[in-house]
Amino acid sequence: MAPKPSSMPRDRHEELVRELQAHDYRYYVLDDPVVTDAAYDVLLRELRAIEAAHPELVTPDSPSQRVAGEARPNVVKVRREHRMFSLDNAYSAADMVDFDRRVDEGLPTGEKASFTVEPKLDGASVEVVYEGGRLVLATTRGDGAEGEDITINVRTIRGVPCRIPHQGKLTLRGEIVIYRKDLDALNVEREAAGLERFANPRNAAAGAVRMMDPREVARRPLRALFYQLVEGPSLHARHSETLDWLATQGIPTHRLHVVTPWEGVLDAIAAIDRARPTYPYETDGAVVKVDAYRQQGLLGATSKFPKWAIAYKFPAERATTKIRDIVVQVGRTGALTPVAIMDPVELAGTTVTRASLHNGDQIKALDVHVGDEVEVQKAGEIIPQVVAVVSRSREAGSGHFQMPSSCPVCGSKVVARLREVDKPELGAEAALRCPNRACPAQVQGRILYFASRPAMAIDHLGESLVAQLVEKGHVKDVADLYDLDEATVAGLERMGKKSAQNVVASVQASKERTLDRLVGGLGIPQIGQVAGRQVAEVGHTLEAMLAWSPDEAREKIASIHGFGPKMVDSVVEFLRDDAERAVMQKLALRGVGRPQPKEAVATEGPLLGTSFCVTGVLTRKREDVHLLLRAAGATIHDAVKKGTTYLVAGDKTGKTKLDQAKKHGTRVVTEEEMDRLLAGETLPAAS
Repeated sequence: MAPKPSSMPRDRHEELVRELQAHDYRYYVLDDPVVTDAAYDVLLRELRAIEAAHPELVTPDSPSQRVAGEARPNVVKVRREHRMFSLDNAYSAADMVDFDRRVDEGLPTGEKASFTVEPKLDGASVEVVYEGGRLVLATTRGDGAEGEDITINVRTIRGVPCRIPHQGKLTLRGEIVIYRKDLDALNVEREAAGLERFANPRNAAAGAVRMMDPREVARRPLRALFYQLVEGPSLHARHSETLDWLATQGIPTHRLHVVTPWEGVLDAIAAIDRARPTYPYETDGAVVKVDAYRQQGLLGATSKFPKWAIAYKFPAERATTKIRDIVVQVGRTGALTPVAIMDPVELAGTTVTRASLHNGDQIKALDVHVGDEVEVQKAGEIIPQVVAVVSRSREAGSGHFQMPSSCPVCGSKVVARLREVDKPELGAEAALRCPNRACPAQVQGRILYFASRPAMAIDHLGESLVAQLVEKGHVKDVADLYDLDEATVAGLERMGKKSAQNVVASVQASKERTLDRLVGGLGIPQIGQVAGRQVAEVGHTLEAMLAWSPDEAREKIASIHGFGPKMVDSVVEFLRDDAERAVMQKLALRGVGRPQPKEAVATEGPLLGTSFCVTGVLTRKREDVHLLLRAAGATIHDAVKKGTTYLVAGDKTGKTKLDQAKKHGTRVVTEEEMDRLLAGETLPAAS
C-alpha cells in the first residue's frame, strides 16, 4: 500500500491514526484483518515519518507511541470515585434460584427482571477512563477502592483504543487477558530463552499489567475486553444496550451476551459452559446481571458485592484422553511420583500431555493401565491429575503398573516410608523415595525450588538450563550457583553471551534477598515461606543459626509461636545434618542472604490475639497482605491448624485448605471480609 500524498501533514496524520486504529480493532478485537502485516507496517512507517518531520503532532495516544516511553518511575495509587466490587459466587442451580428470589424480593411487587448472561473472563481486572475522546487513565483493581495507575502500560495494548468518537467522560471496567493461542506461542519463546513457562493465561496477563517498563508489557500479547459502564452518557436503559454501543466506539467487548427472562438463565449458563472450549480466551464461569439499570439501582449493593449480579462458577474442567505411558518422576526430596504420559488434550486453557498419578496405591485404586482412556482435571486449576478411568483397552495378561525398586534417575535402591492419608479406605500410603542426595533429579529440583519467585527469585534459571548445569557438573548444590561465570554459562547449549550475562547477574543480585527468603528456599521439611520468616526472625543471620548448639536451636525454634513439635524437630534436624550444614556454610561464605531486619511486633491493633492463614488468588501480593495483618496484631500461619482463627480464601482456593478449616473450626473469610476486620469491624456470626 503506497503512502498517499498530502499537502496538509496534520490532516494526513489524523487520517493515518484513524486508519491504523481501525486495523488494530479488526485484528485484535474482531480477529478479521483486512490488510497484511506488511501493508500495516507501511502505514505505520508513514505516520512515524510525518511525526519525525512534525514533532508537534506526536501525542501519547498516537499508534507510534504504543511501545514507546520510559519505565514508570514508581507505583502511583489512584482513589476511585466508584468502588470496584467483587461478585457473589454461585456453584449450583439452587444457588441461582436463591439469587433470583433475592432479586424478586428487592423489586416492587409483581415487577420481573430480565437478565444478561455473559462469559466470566479469567484475567486481570482493569478500569479505564476516557475524556474528550482520549484514554487518560487506567488502573488495576487493587482493593476495590484504590488501584495502581497503569495507563502507560494499557496504552501498549493494541486492542484498546487510545481515541474514541465519544467526547464525554467514560469510565469502563473490563479484563486484560491473553488468548490461549498467544500463550502457547509466548511459552515457546520463554522456553527457548531458558525461562519458565506460564502456567495459565491469567498469570501471564496479571503479571504483565503491573510491570514497571511499558516496553516489556508491549512484548506480551495482551488484549482487553470491557463489560461494564461505570460512568458515561445516559443513552441506554439497559446494560445489554450499552455493550452494543461500546462496540460502535471501537471498544472491545466479549460480544457474547444473551438477554433472557429468568426461565432461560440456566440454559444460557449451560450454553456458555458447552461453548467455552471454543472461546479464544479463558473463562471459568458465567456472569448473570439484572439488565435494566433502573432495577440495578433499586437492588443496590451490600458492603461486598452488588445485589443485581452474581458469578456462576463452573466445576473444575475435565477432559478425556488416552494414557500412552507411565513414567516415574523424582522430586527434590527424593519422592518418586508416577506420571501419566497422555495424548495432548486441552484443559483449562492449556495443552496437557502429563498428569500426576500420585503414588502406586492410587494407581491400584483407580485400576489404571497404559492404553486406558481416562478423565483428567486440574487440581486447584493448576496441577493436572488423573481422576477416573473412562474405558479400558488392554492386552491379555497385562498387569498393574509396578513402582520401581530402584531410582529411575541414579539407580539407587529406593526406600519406603509409610505415612497417613486422608482416605482411610486406601490404607497407609507407601511413599517411595530415592535416598541419594546427589541424585541429579533431586539436585535439579532443589535448585529450581531455591530459585523460585517466593524464595530467592532468580530469573532466567529455567528447567533446561538447570538440567545442563547439573549434568555437566557445574552445579552440585544451590551454593554453586554463586560461583558461575559468564564463560561457563555461555558455553551451554542455546546460551549466548547476553543470556549468560543475564543469568549471572540475576544470581548475584539474589544475594541481596533477606534471610527469610533464603531459609524458605532451602527446602526445610514442613517450613514454608511464612514459617521461614519466623525462623529467620529468631536467627537474624545465617552465621548465627549455624553457630547454634542443638539444644540452643531447639530452645529458639520452640519459642516461635505456632511451631509444634514436628516443625521444631524438622528445623533442628536440618541444622544438624552434615550435608545441609555444608551447603549453608558455602552460602554464608559467599555472602548470600542479608541479615533479617528486626521488625517491631505489634502490641496493639484490631487483630491482636488472632491468627490467619492466607490462600488462593488475591487482588494483592500475599506478602503485602501478611504485612497488613501483622501490623494489625495478627500472627500468620503457613497452613490451617489447631488455633488458626481465620482462613482468608481467595479465588481458586483448594479443597484441602477448606477441609482443614472445617476440621479445626477455623472461620473462612473473603478478602473483603478480611479488610473489614483490618478496619476494626466485627463480622456477623457465621451461618
